[in-house]
Amino acid sequence: MKYLLYLIILFTIPYTAFSQTGSIDGTIYSRKTDRPLVGAIVEVIETEEVINTDENGKFSITELPDGKYTLSISYPNYDYTDKVSIVIDSGKKITPNIYVDFEVYELEKVEVRTQRQPKTVTKKSIQSKEITRLPGTAGDALRALPAIPGIGVANDFSGALYIRGGSDEDNLYYFDRVPVGYPYHFGGLVSSLSSEIIDRIDVYAGGYGAEYGVDSQAVIDIYSQDNSPKDLRGKANLNLLFSEGLLQGKIGENGYWYAAGRRSYIDLFIGSISFATGSITAFPRFWDYQFKVGYDLSEKHQLFLNLFASGDKFALKLDGNNVDEDFRGDTSFESGFEGAGFHLRSSLTDKLTSYLSLTRSNFLFDINFGPALSLNVDAPNYTLREDLTYELSQRHRLESGLIIGLEPGEVSGTFTRIPDEGEVEYDIRFEEKINIDEYVRGQRIETYLQDRYILLPFVSVVYGIRLDYFNRIDQLSLQPRGSLQIELPNSSELQFSYGIYNQTPIPAQLSNSVGNPNLKSSHASHYIIELKRQLSQDTEIKMAVYYKDLFNLVTSDDILVFLNQGVGYAQGTEVFLRHQSGDKFFGWLSYAYALSKRRDRIDEPYRFYSFDQTHVATIAASYNLTPTWEFGMKWQYRTGNPFTPVVDAIRIPDPRNFGRIIYTPIYGEKNSERLPPYHRLDIRISKIFQFNNWDLGIFLEFLNAYNRKNLLDYRYEDDYSDKTAINQLPFIPYLGITAAF
Repeated sequence: MKYLLYLIILFTIPYTAFSQTGSIDGTIYSRKTDRPLVGAIVEVIETEEVINTDENGKFSITELPDGKYTLSISYPNYDYTDKVSIVIDSGKKITPNIYVDFEVYELEKVEVRTQRQPKTVTKKSIQSKEITRLPGTAGDALRALPAIPGIGVANDFSGALYIRGGSDEDNLYYFDRVPVGYPYHFGGLVSSLSSEIIDRIDVYAGGYGAEYGVDSQAVIDIYSQDNSPKDLRGKANLNLLFSEGLLQGKIGENGYWYAAGRRSYIDLFIGSISFATGSITAFPRFWDYQFKVGYDLSEKHQLFLNLFASGDKFALKLDGNNVDEDFRGDTSFESGFEGAGFHLRSSLTDKLTSYLSLTRSNFLFDINFGPALSLNVDAPNYTLREDLTYELSQRHRLESGLIIGLEPGEVSGTFTRIPDEGEVEYDIRFEEKINIDEYVRGQRIETYLQDRYILLPFVSVVYGIRLDYFNRIDQLSLQPRGSLQIELPNSSELQFSYGIYNQTPIPAQLSNSVGNPNLKSSHASHYIIELKRQLSQDTEIKMAVYYKDLFNLVTSDDILVFLNQGVGYAQGTEVFLRHQSGDKFFGWLSYAYALSKRRDRIDEPYRFYSFDQTHVATIAASYNLTPTWEFGMKWQYRTGNPFTPVVDAIRIPDPRNFGRIIYTPIYGEKNSERLPPYHRLDIRISKIFQFNNWDLGIFLEFLNAYNRKNLLDYRYEDDYSDKTAINQLPFIPYLGITAAF
């Protein structure tokens, strides 16, 4: 009877009660426009089930048994069909974002005209979904930028970008139109902006238009997300350095918001640490947050507010026997940055659009170094910016802008002049200590006018002029800029660009106490040729040749501290081959050759710039083995940085204590030698575990996978008779965990 009862139950309960099924909730995007595709046709080949995407490009397929399925994606009136493989696990729901090669516009004529507008030369736009998957970055978008040709960094610990033979002081960062005080914590440990809210990063390595660039040779323009899912979504990230979280959602039907934040936590578990020359009294810690809210006031007016801030802090005490008297005692470092902006985008008429922003940013810096040195900086910046665009016709567009800035700042403390680039003779112990107590009131007025015009179906031009005025140097800077684009018959684009880019001296160089307030702007002329060719739907190649002529550079002077007496040049060639096949695979191969030289004074020869890196080659790739498993690698080679060798040393009486004899080095020719070449392999493996309402992600990175000993610098003995190598990062396994709902 017992077995008969089992058989009755088995045949009377519906079979579906025992079936093991999964589901798909996906979104279809156009790879060319990065927008959701409405009305795309999705067919499951194995089951012949057909469904259309909704107004958000989404589709849902339920009750699919375990196994591998092929989705065929097509679009009405298109002959082309894309296919994607999906693996279904029982009881799980997967949420893939699928990118296809359709390019569909709701307003076809308007969108095609927008795509046809002449582009600024050398702009490189990278989507966050690509750069956060790059190995060796731990998902940090800004740390991925050195993989782009023409961009280098000094070492593993630095985030300062060297773009086309320039230094980090030549770069200008924007985050949603707000200037960024410093983009990296502790100079490069991790970026100060969460990668989870970054939508894309546009890099202008030079030759860009008149709308950008007060005091810059390169622009890094960072855009955050400007929409949110209908339901409340969140993500948490836990790794070896910090924890972070993200929440985002909708405000009714017309608004959105997000909030992100993170903090390092090692200092919560580690107190003071003693070492040979002292102790760490406050372990390094950092934090940051980002907040944004946006709302469509009407079809023609969109308003958004963004807030972000970051901070770093540490402290130590030096009291060992070998510590110099100038450095003995407590040392503390604290820096911070705040940014905020109100932004209104408006379509005033069918042809006239406006983008109005009121922003505030503030940079804070407080350092106490031993018994004698201290510096406190409070540098707020208030900016009102208005950009107007007027469509004269489908082939002709005018752009103009006005920027008014107020920069009140306070500096106090006891410090020395800052060292010049490449000035190895600078020794802070023997430099004159100067009491600083300055209040400055900087005022800027910037304006530009730019014309974009399609001369012929295959020829377009951009030409404009920019005027900048800064009251602290009492100088009006006139900067013409322009580019010419020619579409060749073999799916190629040839572009020529020219522009003048002026930079005012940095605040420390204009200081009444430790600088020269009579300095003027430095001057740079950019000449660029770029060729871009689409080899296939998924593959493109870009090549660029550039030359930058520099003069009126600020360099140190024995009498006036600083003078506009330096000249220089930078030239190079770049090749960038990129392939992307939906979300399945992306990879690139890049190579950059650069030569950057300076002449500090009229009677001196040219020498290598300290940020010159002759050869930089990068290979990067990421492959989705399954919808939930991904493998990636990145290998990079860089020529070693120039440095000035120590050739000998002499014994002299200590200027602070004539009863003691010390050694001072004798240097060879400035930047006449190089460190050994740098190369490193990074590997990344990631896995996503999908549950009913949330996903768990785990990634493991192997930094410097073959444990290359890349030289950072040399440490010399007190008498400079011998030196030992200081290396950069060794082999490091790095584990990260994410949770998203």
